Amino acid sequence: MQGLYLAMYGDKVEIGQALFISLFAMAVVFLVLLIISYLIDITAFFLNGNVKAKKVKVEASNTTVSEPATNKKSDDTVVVIAAAIAAYLGTTVDNIRITKIRRVPQKGTTWSERGLLAQINK
Repeated sequence: MQGLYLAMYGDKVEIGQALFISLFAMAVVFLVLLIISYLIDITAFFLNGNVKAKKVKVEASNTTVSEPATNKKSDDTVVVIAAAIAAYLGTTVDNIRITKIRRVPQKGTTWSERGLLAQINK
């Protein structure tokens, strides 16, 4: 490898040649990463198919929440939330209608929320 390098550039490399080598190497790395990214997208497309997320609409008196139903886990989440709302309202799941389920943004870390709950429950 050193013989090829010496044959191309001689004993010394000028700043222009060094910049060319650096930019060419970065371009090669970028192109390889781009190709890997496309290969991952193509693999995901073939593994998952062209499945679009369905939106589950549910309504519970004044409580609203929204989450796309993409798998069994989210369906289980809807069932658990509906049961919790029904228990809170003191009625059955048949008597409530949930239209939206949306995640409330977390204001602090899990540790800080646990600390606040521990202080409240004392």
